[in-house]
Amino acid sequence: MESNQQVKYAKDTEMHVYYPDFIWVWIASFLFGGICWYIGAVTALSGWFDSRPLIVSYLFNVIIAALTLFYIRWGIKLLDKKKSWLLHMGDRLGTQFFFCVLLPTVALFGILKPIAAPKSEWIWLPLLVIFVCILLFNMLYITFFYWSIYRKRERYLIRLERTLQRQNSIAVNADAQIEAQSFDLYDTIDPASADETIKETDAVEEIDLTLLKSINPALEEFVINNKYLTKKIMYTELGIFLFEKTNNTPIVKLYLKEDMEDSKGCEQRSLNEIVRDTHGFVQKIDRHHAIPLDMVKACYQIKGGRLRIILHVPFGAIDSFVVSSTISRRIKDWVMLQVPIEKENTINNNL
Repeated sequence: MESNQQVKYAKDTEMHVYYPDFIWVWIASFLFGGICWYIGAVTALSGWFDSRPLIVSYLFNVIIAALTLFYIRWGIKLLDKKKSWLLHMGDRLGTQFFFCVLLPTVALFGILKPIAAPKSEWIWLPLLVIFVCILLFNMLYITFFYWSIYRKRERYLIRLERTLQRQNSIAVNADAQIEAQSFDLYDTIDPASADETIKETDAVEEIDLTLLKSINPALEEFVINNKYLTKKIMYTELGIFLFEKTNNTPIVKLYLKEDMEDSKGCEQRSLNEIVRDTHGFVQKIDRHHAIPLDMVKACYQIKGGRLRIILHVPFGAIDSFVVSSTISRRIKDWVMLQVPIEKENTINNNL
């Protein structure tokens, strides 16, 4: 039996950690209380209940042990919110060791301390036993924490495998359609851009211009997902989406306007998913790139029905993209929501 604890690590980011239920903490309290009671009886550290039944002294030790363990549990949950293991490993280790190991050990030993000083050889034994028990309790919670991360990764890999299987089946069907239509494509499309056009036959939804006009980029948020965290990013911060395959694994990377050198991984597996998630505010400009509407600085009509889109913020050494005629016909009205489409002069065409 476990309880699902939502642990927040930073603004707009969170992860679920599965900790033991209260019933297991109480079971541990009865066991740990019995150890404390036995130590107190053997070493004469508990002379307060000599004239009372054994069950009274035992229950007293159980209550003290329960208070100690529930304090540790509360302290660990608080530290999960303030100093996570994933972001502050060094600080978390020192803080938890002090507040959740040393302090409870000293406090519990102080409660069990004898009224008359015991023999010196007995002092270190109960202290060591209490310290080891509390340390093991902390390690149990650390184990649960990393087990939650492991299960999250396992679920992610399962979802990824299923997604890859679906995409492979779609790719097989798409290849068959491309092969059947290849002769018609080469008859109607400029041969120089024929290969590029074939690669861009992904099925995408029609652009809803009315919906796009109602979108305020300063108020809309894009949710970026990766293996561990979730973060919300305003539309005005979006720079460019890059699709690539790493070890045959499809992945979409997001580059923000403020830092076009550092990418952030997305959980989406294709650019078409990005287009759908942003309701068309982001559009594909080729097989591997997609940009938001406000990244379009200028647009020029060039030979072959293609478009040259100038970016507001350069993507590395790239400050513009030449869009194939197939995609140009689709996004022409989308571009004109941002800037007019002008005819590129002869000098620019030669460049």
